[in-house]
Amino acid sequence: PAAAEAPVVPEAAAAVMPRGGGRILVLEDEPLVQDVLRRMLQQWGYEVEVVPEGRMAVERYLERRRGGAPFDLLIMDLTIPGGMGGRQALAEIHAHDPRARAIVASGYSDDPTMANFGAAGFAAALAKPFLPADLARVLARVQAGPPRPG
Repeated sequence: PAAAEAPVVPEAAAAVMPRGGGRILVLEDEPLVQDVLRRMLQQWGYEVEVVPEGRMAVERYLERRRGGAPFDLLIMDLTIPGGMGGRQALAEIHAHDPRARAIVASGYSDDPTMANFGAAGFAAALAKPFLPADLARVLARVQAGPPRPG
């Protein structure tokens, strides 16, 4: 039967357009994911840098910090084949800057770091693949939360 009212259509995930600001460093080894994250975050108003390996993330984070334009947030892939992953990179960054805030992103949802992200020093976890709305919610929650002690 025909309904008297028009159906309620949920807002498309692609229409989620948060407005952000600040500098984000992304550690991601997959070029397609790098490109999508960079473009999405820039469209939302963030300044974004992407590195493919954890050692580069540590070096870039420390360079920007010494230069007076530190990153406000990191989004870090947990596993980088043949290189340093997000957990080790964040541990090294925290040795220099214990207040650094990071989100772990991984397709390995069974990795203990994803379930216990706080114990590994992360502010949040994001399971891949994720929708723009998922990323937007996690960003908002992490940015609204208290800074890390240090």
